[in-house]
Amino acid sequence: MPKAALSGNLQGALWIIASCLAATVMTVGVKMASDGLSSTQIVFVRCVLSLAMMAPFVIGSGKNVLFSRHWKKHLVRGAIGAISMNAGFYALSNLPITTASVLFFSTPLFMTALAGPMLGEKVGIHRWGATLVGFAGIVVVVNPTLDTIEFAMLAALISAALFAVLLIQGKVLSKDDPPGTLMIYFMMMATLASAPPALSHWVWPDQSLWIILGVLSVGATARVYFDIKAYAVGEASAISVFQYLRLITIAFAGYLVFGEVPDERTIIGAGLIVASTLYIAQREAFRQKRARAELKEAQAAD
Repeated sequence: MPKAALSGNLQGALWIIASCLAATVMTVGVKMASDGLSSTQIVFVRCVLSLAMMAPFVIGSGKNVLFSRHWKKHLVRGAIGAISMNAGFYALSNLPITTASVLFFSTPLFMTALAGPMLGEKVGIHRWGATLVGFAGIVVVVNPTLDTIEFAMLAALISAALFAVLLIQGKVLSKDDPPGTLMIYFMMMATLASAPPALSHWVWPDQSLWIILGVLSVGATARVYFDIKAYAVGEASAISVFQYLRLITIAFAGYLVFGEVPDERTIIGAGLIVASTLYIAQREAFRQKRARAELKEAQAAD
């Protein structure tokens, strides 16, 4: 008797779990590499190695993957991505990795705030309320006073906000261009934009650092691939919740590798941010379901 195939959502959840593990490998790698290299150099090498890993895909897909009517928008997106990565890697280099990761999870909050001006979406009171709760969680983590606020925390929030812009831009561009085109343009431009600050104070990595850089680049590239596979087979509303496993895997890795223990403010703030983003995801799923139902009724009426 043949075995039953896994459902799309279960497959998606497994891909998301794989993505969380790959992201953890990347995060730990960045923290380890920062002992001997600047964050700008780590970003540049990561981009170069990831671009090299994507070369077989480009060759296999043919040169058409490089052509787009929106190439200028792709280049702008890549430049924004370079800034986001540099800010994020700086934060990882200077903060406990759990604290930085909690702040990175504010991306859905920024996406909600930007949905109106960038996509023309109407954001209801429920999602705005959840967003405010999430930002309250950020305040708890950052503890913004003139004496205690850290630039690295601001860098983490800048990275999260710019990543939200990248996701929204990707959503718009994906209407005309396939994922491969978005990935190639993004990585090429990010590599070029990351080169000047990295090369201005280049330090040649030793063998152990090259191994770390190679492993974190594999983790970063695999994470992107796993996320694409996850959302290709599963419903976003059903599988996005599994992204929060990354907080657990990173917290465990931080304790195991660096002896880091999240403080009380980080734990409380993480709870507020996770709760608010989960609620936003639930409301978005409800909104999309209602829109599909209304469209189906309208088509039936015609």
